[in-house]
Amino acid sequence: MKKAGKFILTIMILGCSAIFLLYLTAFLIGEPDLNKDRYLKLYDDQDELFYQSINNYSGQYVALEDVSQYFKDAIVAIEDKRFYQHHGFDIIGITRAVKANLTEGSTSQGASTITQQYARLLYLTNEKTWSRKIKEAFYTMQLETHLSKDEILEGYINNVYFGHGIYGIENAAKYFYNKSAKDLSLNEASMLAGVVNGPQYFSPLIDEKQARERQSIVLQAMLDNDYISEKQLQKVKKEEMILSDSHEIQENMSTFYYKDTVIEELESLGYYNNQYLNKGLNIYTTFHAEYQNQLNQAIKENKSDSELQCAFVVTDPQTSSLQAVVGGMDYSSSQYNRATKANRQIGSTVKPLLYYLALENGFDATTQFVSEPTTFQLGDGSSYSPQNFHNKYAYKNVTLAQAIAVSDNIYAMKTHLFLGTDLLYQFLNEYDLDVKNNASLALGTVNTNVYELANIYTNIAAQGRYDHLYTIQRIEDDQGNIIYEHQSETKQTLNEATCLELSQLLTGTFNSQFSTYLSATMASYDLDFTVACKTGSTDYDNLAVAYTPDILVAGWTGYDDNRKMESSNEKAFAKEIVVALLEYENEENGMNWYEPDNDLMAIAINPLTGENDENGIIYWFKKEDYHLSA
Repeated sequence: MKKAGKFILTIMILGCSAIFLLYLTAFLIGEPDLNKDRYLKLYDDQDELFYQSINNYSGQYVALEDVSQYFKDAIVAIEDKRFYQHHGFDIIGITRAVKANLTEGSTSQGASTITQQYARLLYLTNEKTWSRKIKEAFYTMQLETHLSKDEILEGYINNVYFGHGIYGIENAAKYFYNKSAKDLSLNEASMLAGVVNGPQYFSPLIDEKQARERQSIVLQAMLDNDYISEKQLQKVKKEEMILSDSHEIQENMSTFYYKDTVIEELESLGYYNNQYLNKGLNIYTTFHAEYQNQLNQAIKENKSDSELQCAFVVTDPQTSSLQAVVGGMDYSSSQYNRATKANRQIGSTVKPLLYYLALENGFDATTQFVSEPTTFQLGDGSSYSPQNFHNKYAYKNVTLAQAIAVSDNIYAMKTHLFLGTDLLYQFLNEYDLDVKNNASLALGTVNTNVYELANIYTNIAAQGRYDHLYTIQRIEDDQGNIIYEHQSETKQTLNEATCLELSQLLTGTFNSQFSTYLSATMASYDLDFTVACKTGSTDYDNLAVAYTPDILVAGWTGYDDNRKMESSNEKAFAKEIVVALLEYENEENGMNWYEPDNDLMAIAINPLTGENDENGIIYWFKKEDYHLSA
């Protein structure tokens, strides 16, 4: 027994010594960098500042004395009731959590203190790895050995996330209640303290019932820790939850999807880390504020009260620069950037890529296939019976010009199988799309996002020149030194003449002359300028991509939960926004169109029969191939 006692005593002494040495080391290393000089500033294509964050938050920093005592008490009571007693780690809380996890057979209980959370906010991510936990523990010791409890609490409440893109208590108070943090009532303070634990669940703007339930837990914690009385608790429970009529902060949140896209690129370039951010970064981007504003305005005018979502991007084909991004209907409600992250089926917007390959292999505007119900016997012994929209067919030969304009599925499938399915499969693989080599590929069974789709179409709009889309033109440090500058790596990856030939064909989607057995997909829009366009649809997605030599707009609309779109307004939403931006561009700058190069000749044809017709529509044909189809 004595030996066991000595052994236990030795272990305890060694443990205490190790802990002491760790705290001593944390102290001797020096005061931690609180990132007070950390900033990120984003400038548009006119070098105008459109977004800035200081110390990782956007908005106002507030001193602890300028925060309601109710909130300070509420956040301590609910997040770390022994905050003022421990030295960064709540041993009682850890013991309770371990016991609960063992008895419940799960790992649902946690015991992170406010200091630990602050360390994580400043320096770390939320990944659940041992290396992150070790780093978090050491940063926690650094904070505790160099800062007072009030300094730690002040830093924490200015960095913590309240949902809706809002960081920091001052910004949250203004967003939810249109008042300063110092003026928050017990009702308001306890509500906001409850949001911190799970903004996606406990925001009163998302779920009022859950927010109220969480507030009750906060109030009970405040009562248990003698911050409020039973009378105060009951009074708040009877009070109404009165939120601000509008929920705004100083910054224009409509630019935040673009901001997030820039940060993704910044991260991929290796500059989104403490080494650079702590010294301040000035990012000069390709952001075009007017395009963003026009997109936002068009979305606002056309949106319904449903949960319909959307994604749009605008690019400059001449430079492959990304000029505007919309990743959802409302950034404050959802920060998920659907433009870069939501991989959905692209439907018939894949067809121009197929027809590029067809034009490369001898097709032209006059090439014909019969449009009729067809069951295709495939090489693996299976059969495939695609249908046209509303089961409408020409029951005769149709030209490529008409097939593109009305988006004929039978024509696309015959083209795909005629060329061999490998051709489209390999083409899409070159853009790093994860696709399967099958017959349905020609009808859009391709999952990707609007950003990547626009990247491919920009290649075509740029007459075959390719440079992956980008947002960052250059990066400067706080001294104005250029530490990164975009270098164009443009390559001629597609045939210029074929891209021009295809672009001219894609103008037919606006021509009602093609609306015989099916309607030309954009015939309801009467534009007084020339533009290439292709739409795509599934039961759950609607897309539109349109371009000229100088601007490309790509859009998607649908529901996050993949429910079907029923109304015509929902199905036309992407088209409406794309057209609205094109009309704006035409009014402001006018629209240019391509000229055929030396490899092409302009011929007027009857687009329905493919015959030469001096009063017909002008299409472009490769000189070397035209005699074969003339």
